[in-house]
Amino acid sequence: MFQRGAIFLLLAFAATTGCDPNTASDSSASPSPLTKDETKHPSPEPSSIPDKSDSKTAGSPETTARAPLSNAEQSLFFAGAQDGGDPLPDHYVKSNEIRHDTWFPSIKDLGGAFIGVGPDQCYTMAAAQDADLVFLLDIDRMVVEVHFNYEVLIKASATPQALHQRFNTTQKDSSIAMLEEAYAKLDPKSRRHRIQTYVASRETIYRHLKHVGNRHRGDVMTSWLSNPDYYARIRRLYQENRVRIMDGDLTGPETMKTIGTAATALGVPVNVLYLSNAEEYYKYSRQYARNIQGLAGIPTSVVLRTIYNKAWEHADSLWNYQVQPLADYQLHLQDPAIRARNAMLRIVDKQKRLERTTETKGLSRINMPPVE
Repeated sequence: MFQRGAIFLLLAFAATTGCDPNTASDSSASPSPLTKDETKHPSPEPSSIPDKSDSKTAGSPETTARAPLSNAEQSLFFAGAQDGGDPLPDHYVKSNEIRHDTWFPSIKDLGGAFIGVGPDQCYTMAAAQDADLVFLLDIDRMVVEVHFNYEVLIKASATPQALHQRFNTTQKDSSIAMLEEAYAKLDPKSRRHRIQTYVASRETIYRHLKHVGNRHRGDVMTSWLSNPDYYARIRRLYQENRVRIMDGDLTGPETMKTIGTAATALGVPVNVLYLSNAEEYYKYSRQYARNIQGLAGIPTSVVLRTIYNKAWEHADSLWNYQVQPLADYQLHLQDPAIRARNAMLRIVDKQKRLERTTETKGLSRINMPPVE
């Protein structure tokens, strides 16, 4: 049995991070590191994330720091093969999903492991969950490199405002120097790619983090940068070596198996699996079903997905935010008649286990109890 006190993934096809180039004006991808023109905006950008230390937050008070993983635990956490990332033509280094707070009642303080796809939106959900372990994976190597850069800069930044400024023109050189020092032991090619990724994505991320740092519902702060407690949780997870960044494919034979094996070996339930809209881009293959079956959860473990479809009520301008028990999802993946997300949705709708509309606009649920 998993215990909350025990030690406690990121595929994204190019558009699976809540960024659809055909539908969203907020889905601008960063160009290739070799073609980015840094001379277009030479003027320093002003600081944009206000200090919200006196504002209300959506999370519980900051929790007691855990001990870093022991050497034996790190060996388990970081062991295992990965599927490998690809250099894709378009890179989505930011998300256009903005209402992750619709999921907070379903994930608040669940603990356990978080598996997520996409860039920094994963930090908001992992923080709301108060995750004990975090697995971040993507098939686009550039998104993976963005996370590695976040790791270095988050560790060096005590506040959300400080992190934001690491991407400011005025701190570009010092941030690059910081990254070069952190990557000094990497092979030259890997080091060069990560630095190029910072240079190419810097301006896009700087502008994006401005919005993330101001995200709120009324006077409640709802993102990892607007909520100081959430930022502290993410920074602590990195400091404690509880975040694993991976090249990976949800449908591949290696990465998901590795994650399931590591979480089980450490006695950590997989309590949140965040898919964004990735399911639009693959079928429920036998390999995928095995991958999901290999995730050991608890009764409150959930799957989170976003749906872009005009027939669904949206919480923001684009997305419906859906939650489903992990065990229920695993059960449906055993059905040979269900080989895609839409097929599953049609079946649960017929079974009257799909709530298209709920007490929260744009939130849908599959076989979930109502929020008390």
